[in-house]
Amino acid sequence: FDIYYHNFRGALSMANAGPNTNGSQFFIVQCPNIEAKLLNDMKQIGAEGGFPEPVVKKYEELGGTPWLDYRHTVFGQVFEGMDIVDKIADVETDSGDKPIEPVIMEKVEIVVYE
Repeated sequence: FDIYYHNFRGALSMANAGPNTNGSQFFIVQCPNIEAKLLNDMKQIGAEGGFPEPVVKKYEELGGTPWLDYRHTVFGQVFEGMDIVDKIADVETDSGDKPIEPVIMEKVEIVVYE
């Protein structure tokens, strides 16, 4: 895990099911808000616990899933098109949280952010 990559809103991460599982699933962090109590806990934990002040401020600004940090490898970031991610997150799902109608990504562009 890279200490500089965190699960901010829009992070592209590999799903980690445990050692030697070699899965191929990924996810995009969509969570727009973090509860104030969690942010305060992160401030208390501080840099020693993996949450230096700039990271906490970025979570406060963007949202995200800090509880996934150091558990899932972040390897990219959506920097354009989060409105599409939000629409995907809003589709109707079954009891297993699987979309009722398949969601198909017809085009994804991977570029170096400049």
